[in-house]
Amino acid sequence: MMDFGTLAALLLCSFLAAKILHPWLTKKVHFNKTHKLPPGPPRWPIVGNLLQLGPLPHRDLATLCEKYGPLVYLKLGNVSAITTNDPDMIREILVRQDDIFASRPRTRAAAHLAYNCGDVALAPLGPRWKRMRRICMEHLLTTKRLELFAKHRAQEAQHMVQDVLGRAQTGQPVNLREVLGAFSMNNVTRMLLGKQYFGAGTAGPQEAMEFMHITHELFWLLGLIYLGDYLPIWRWVDPYGCEKKMRQVEKRVDDFHERIIEEHKKAKERRDKMGEEEGEMDFVDVLLSLPGEDGKEHMDDVEIKALIQDMIAAATDTSSVTNEWAMAEVVKHPRVLRKVQDELDRVVGPTRMASESDLPHLPYLRCIVRETFRMHPAGPFLIPHESIRPTTINGYYIPAGTRVFINTHGLGRNPTVWGRDDIEDFYPERHWPSDGARVEISHGSDFKILPFSAGKRRCPGAPLGLVFVLLGLARLFHAFDWAPPEGIRAEEMDTQEVYGMTMPKAKPLFAVAKPRLPPHLYL
Repeated sequence: MMDFGTLAALLLCSFLAAKILHPWLTKKVHFNKTHKLPPGPPRWPIVGNLLQLGPLPHRDLATLCEKYGPLVYLKLGNVSAITTNDPDMIREILVRQDDIFASRPRTRAAAHLAYNCGDVALAPLGPRWKRMRRICMEHLLTTKRLELFAKHRAQEAQHMVQDVLGRAQTGQPVNLREVLGAFSMNNVTRMLLGKQYFGAGTAGPQEAMEFMHITHELFWLLGLIYLGDYLPIWRWVDPYGCEKKMRQVEKRVDDFHERIIEEHKKAKERRDKMGEEEGEMDFVDVLLSLPGEDGKEHMDDVEIKALIQDMIAAATDTSSVTNEWAMAEVVKHPRVLRKVQDELDRVVGPTRMASESDLPHLPYLRCIVRETFRMHPAGPFLIPHESIRPTTINGYYIPAGTRVFINTHGLGRNPTVWGRDDIEDFYPERHWPSDGARVEISHGSDFKILPFSAGKRRCPGAPLGLVFVLLGLARLFHAFDWAPPEGIRAEEMDTQEVYGMTMPKAKPLFAVAKPRLPPHLYL
C-alpha cells in the first residue's frame, strides 16, 4: 500500500493533469471505444491503476492475472501496459512476436544509471544495441574466453570454502549473504577488472565496500517503480527526491568507472614503455583494444563504462541472490540437503572438492537450482519490454509503446502451470525428468521458468551466471553440513522477500556450518 503522503500527491497530480490534459483524455476515450484491449481492472482518471500497486507489485499483478485472465491490460499514468505470468503468453511475446516486443522503455533510472540507455540490458532496440551486444558475444563472453577464467573460478570457490571454514571455527553462524556476495563479486571483478575485491591481498576493504554499496544502490534505483516515468507532472513534485538520488548515484558510478579505465590505460602505457608483452587480458583490456564506431581508433569511454556496468550488475547481485535463496531453502529442508549430499558423494567422492566438470553430472543439484528459480527468481519481473508498433495477442489490440511486465515470480506460482496443492512448497523433485533427460535450467521449451529471459533480449551471460550458481552451491553442500542457528527450528526460518530489480531475502541468511570432508581439502 502507498502511504498517505504519496496518495495525496498522486491525487493532486491527477487534478492538475486533468486540467492540462483534457483534450488528450477526450481522444483517449474515443480510442478505447474502437479497439478491444485485453481485460483489466477499473482505472482512476489520470493515475490509472498506479494506486493498485503496493510495496510488492509482483504479487499485486499476479492477483490481477488470476482474476482477469492470462493477459491483463493496465493504465499506469499515461503509459499503456500489459502483464502476464502465463507460459503461452510469454512465448508469444518473447519468441513469436520478438521483433515487436524486443525494445526497452526509456525510464529515468535507465537514463541516469545506464549512460542514457547506452548499454546492452536497458538500451532500446536499434543499431547501437546490436553493436554493443555483438561486442559482448564476440569479444567478452566467448566460450574460449570464459574457459580461460575457469582457473580463477576454481580459486574463488576454494577461497569461499576457506572463508566459511574460518567463520565456522569461531563457533558463530555464517553470514551467507556476505560469503556469497564476495564469491560472485570476486569472480566478476577478476574477469572484468583483473583484481579481487574481497579477501586477503585484494583491492582493500574500503574500495570493496564502496564497490558493493554502489552496486546495491544501482539495483534498488533501477528496480524502483518511479512515478515520474508514468506521470510526467510527478517530476515537478518528486517529494522523495528520487531523481536527485539517481543523479548522485550516477556521479559516483561514473567516477568509479572512470578510475577503472584510467588504471588500465596507465598500466598499458607502462607495459608499452617497458616493452613488456601483454599478459592475460581482462575484459576492460579487451574493450580498450577494440576499434570504435565510424572509423575511430578506440571505443568511446562511455561505451566501455556502460558495458562494465552491465557485466557487474548482471553477474553479481543476480547470482548471489539466487545462491542465498537456494541455501535458505535447503537449510530449511534437511531432507533436500541429505539428498544432494548423497549425490555429491557419489559423483565427486570424499577425496577432492567439486569442480566445474562435475556440474553436468549432478541432476538433483540442478533440480534444486531450477526449483529456486521457480520460487525465488533473481528478479520479480524480467526487465520491462516495450512494443515498437501495434499488434494483437489472443485477439486483443496492443498499442505501440506498450510496456510489458513479465511476472517471473507469478509464473513460478501460477496454479494452472504448477497446481495448487504444493505450490508454496520447496520440492526439487517436481523438476526430475521422467524420461531421464538432462535437467535444463537456463533455457527450455516449456517456458515454466525463465531465469535468463528468451528471444533477442535473452541474457548473453546466462552460461556464466549458471556456472556461478551451480559451482558455488556444489562446493558449499559438498564441503559442509548446514543447520539453522541455535534456537531456530528449520521450519521457522524466514523466507520473506524484498522488492527491487533483484529480489533478495528481507534479512541476510545465517546458518551453522560443520566441515564434512578431510581437513587437507580445505587448505
